[in-house]
Amino acid sequence: MDITKGFITLATGSEDYYRLAKNLLHSYRFFSDRPLPFAILADRENEYTAEFDDVLILKNGANNSYLDKLSLGEYLPYDINIFIDSDCLAFGDLNKIFDCFDNADDFSCFGRTLPLDDKTGWFEYENLGDLKSKVSYIVGLHGGIYYMRKGEMCNKIFQTAKSLVEDYYKFKFKGKFDTPGDEPLIALSMAVNGCHPVLFDREKICCYWEYVDCMSIDITEGRARVECDPKGDTILLHFGTRYTRELKYKQQIELLNMLETYSDDSAKCISKCKKHYNRLIAAERRKKFVIRVKNKIKRMLGVK
Repeated sequence: MDITKGFITLATGSEDYYRLAKNLLHSYRFFSDRPLPFAILADRENEYTAEFDDVLILKNGANNSYLDKLSLGEYLPYDINIFIDSDCLAFGDLNKIFDCFDNADDFSCFGRTLPLDDKTGWFEYENLGDLKSKVSYIVGLHGGIYYMRKGEMCNKIFQTAKSLVEDYYKFKFKGKFDTPGDEPLIALSMAVNGCHPVLFDREKICCYWEYVDCMSIDITEGRARVECDPKGDTILLHFGTRYTRELKYKQQIELLNMLETYSDDSAKCISKCKKHYNRLIAAERRKKFVIRVKNKIKRMLGVK
């Protein structure tokens, strides 16, 4: 029997997450000459889920994208799966990401395997209590992508992660999450179960929020580039939910829609769209600069 492989994303709760998932799907299909099946794990069917190859309905979800991700192991649609956060956009062929995990453990991701005295991972050894005897390294990872080969190990990763939720705050995990986050839980579960991340590859995924001031983005040219780094191109840009509400993301979606429905006058429409948004973005930057200057002056003058 042939081994199946494909992508999966997640959308639960607000319609905004479904819209983001659809945008991710469209960007993937636009840039891939041979698109693989793409599934969605969701808490309901709607016009957005109808566009996916496979729809998996999450039962008893937390209506929280962080903890709902811990249910992925129960719904994997393919033998080999790559999960991608819905607040990402493709700027190239995402099929290349599979190559990075050719020799990976059955569950993996992009990140680092760190020594026990490390203080930069999602958890610190000194805070693990009874789990210390089960951990021989610290895991630092980026949760925008999870590589999952269906089977016993994948199940154990998610089962262990779920079992840690109740004691989440006892472990003093890093990160600014309003509720328990999937990344710290998965990181600790990987260490407990002996799974390792593969070395982070910014040519495959890049976090927009880390390079806001030096990112050059143009989906019409398949360009997502960190200008301050000559090797800064990436094929998958992780915006973060906050930045999907901003003008730069909205511009890319409008441009993508034009690319998908390309016609004789599309070139003019694309040029007009770029100019329109660039003016809005420039005006927004000027406004933010003025606010920063005013606040600085107030601080210098001691004005509250």
